[in-house]
Amino acid sequence: MGKTNRNIPEPSTTGHLSRPAGALPPGWRPSILGAVPLPVFIGLIAVFDIILPGPAQLGSSLRFEPAYLNAILYTVFISLTSFLVAYISLKSYLQTGSIILLLLGSAALAWGATTILGTWLANIPGELNAGITIVNTGGLVASIFHTTSGSLTSTGASLENGSKTRKSLALFTYLGVLSFVAFFALASLEALVPPFFVLGVGQTPLRVAVVGSSAALFAVSSFLFGRLCFSSKSKILYWYFLALGMTSVGLVAIFFGRAPGDPISWTGRIAQFLGGAYFLIAVHSAVQGAHGHPPVAKSSNS
Repeated sequence: MGKTNRNIPEPSTTGHLSRPAGALPPGWRPSILGAVPLPVFIGLIAVFDIILPGPAQLGSSLRFEPAYLNAILYTVFISLTSFLVAYISLKSYLQTGSIILLLLGSAALAWGATTILGTWLANIPGELNAGITIVNTGGLVASIFHTTSGSLTSTGASLENGSKTRKSLALFTYLGVLSFVAFFALASLEALVPPFFVLGVGQTPLRVAVVGSSAALFAVSSFLFGRLCFSSKSKILYWYFLALGMTSVGLVAIFFGRAPGDPISWTGRIAQFLGGAYFLIAVHSAVQGAHGHPPVAKSSNS
């Protein structure tokens, strides 16, 4: 085939990333301003956890949960950016055949689809639990895909498909993700899935397990991509690892929230929104790299 896509870095067979588009010279220094929010949000959650009263004493004046605002913000900052990442990853996979790109795209598609569906459903009377269930499960699925792709890249695994099988595998994978989202949403709406949230009681142990696993896996994938970022001097991977880290912090905030819309809840949400913005910056850097940087070496399939 012709030129490989330079939007997203490819793993080399030696265990290290080849220099991708968006990679900077050896003197490159990461954006300190971009990294500052990560510890700041961790600190804010800790401070709010100390100074806020317990759930039983939390006054209504601290609650701020306008109808549909949450859904609108998640749609703009999480779903739309995730769909863009899924599109770029799919396009790159079709050109390079890298399974890692297919996994990243699948993660973004699952996260974006469940977020937009679940947050809007949560505004329908009687469907709050279904909406929460869909969003939280989508986060777990996305975190598994991200961790798998990070692990494969870290080990230097060079898994590529031939050009004849790429379209069919991509179609099967993306349709599989969307089918899972659709069927799981129906199961949640029909109360076939154990509850994640009970009005008047709060989150159930199942939700705690799912969200905790998601937060841990997002943190692991952030670490894996962060290590790759500094070894490859990649601007793209830098913003990607920050995006995963901010998402993990946003999910952790769920464990410390006192009530829907309290300061901890909004701190966690804003952390996730900022993570979505970081994903967008990563994609923008990839597109810039495709047009403004020298070509990288062609793959063996070129």
